Amino acid sequence: MLPLAKSFNLHRGCAVKKLLKFVFIVAFVFGGWALAAASLHVVRAPGAMCRGYIPVNVQLVPKNALTFKDTYVDTTKWSSADVAAHPAFVDRLHQANKMELVKQAMDTPSPADTQAAASQHSTPWASPEPAPAPAPAPAAAPQKSIFDFSK
Repeated sequence: MLPLAKSFNLHRGCAVKKLLKFVFIVAFVFGGWALAAASLHVVRAPGAMCRGYIPVNVQLVPKNALTFKDTYVDTTKWSSADVAAHPAFVDRLHQANKMELVKQAMDTPSPADTQAAASQHSTPWASPEPAPAPAPAPAAAPQKSIFDFSK
């Protein structure tokens, strides 16, 4: 028998094939994780903690579109201003019947409202001045979908 033929092992397989298989498997796993992250909101709401390390009230809410915006949302320290700043997320919670995740935040006044109320009550002798009217916010452009091909 030839020494070259003796050293060639047919059972070992080709190293390049093994490497390609590994790369494709890793790509599919990370691609799946990326797709899951783009299609779900992971919402942490106020609730009990197990020994202070593990959140108990973590829920998954499907998104309307594949985006990475608001993938992880921690509503434990939200106020009414934060709820107003995320209207699309709140609408999605309403559609999914999961409004209890932001119920406490809707009842909590924003720090600006609390400060304004405290300043009004701290100086009763001062004449109340009307607050300047807030400037209307510019209308936000609708978010483009990956399926919008028109301009």
